Amino acid sequence: MNNINRDKLKSLLLNEGYIEANGIEMTLNNLMNLTGEAAKMLQEWMETGKVRKFEPIEGFDRNFLRNEMKMKNPAIILAYGMLLDNPKYNALMLRRMHARQLKMSIPKK
Repeated sequence: MNNINRDKLKSLLLNEGYIEANGIEMTLNNLMNLTGEAAKMLQEWMETGKVRKFEPIEGFDRNFLRNEMKMKNPAIILAYGMLLDNPKYNALMLRRMHARQLKMSIPKK
């Protein structure tokens, strides 16, 4: 996406709590490569700091990604782009990730 300033986006990611040593460059590249509605959502977030609601795609919407999967705004935007690109496959991947999160959050006896 040519009209996104990479340095500004990196600064916003750092402000969201992303850590350079944990692969921020890959996240930056993935965000910079978004197209269509996901790219528009990224631009809106960069301008307003907010991610707009979207209709559920294969059961996933902004609230589920944020509240149940604990995603930060950039991750929600990436997930939205993935769901738009290949809804069935990427919803399956998100379900698996969510199941792992739930399994990890259950205290062991």
